[in-house]
Amino acid sequence: MNRQKLSIIGMPMDLGQMRRGVDMGPSAIRYAGVNERLKCLFEEIHDQGDIAIG
Repeated sequence: MNRQKLSIIGMPMDLGQMRRGVDMGPSAIRYAGVNERLKCLFEEIHDQGDIAIG
């Protein structure tokens, strides 16, 4: 199986949302261990952090 590379980019934004905390989605996914879970599918995983919104 040819394993590929993956880059993860977070975009914490809550524009148009009425609920508080939706901008914390990218950090919640990282905290849940998305990088570790994807290691079985990808040879390399690079977490590029969050895009600055402002």
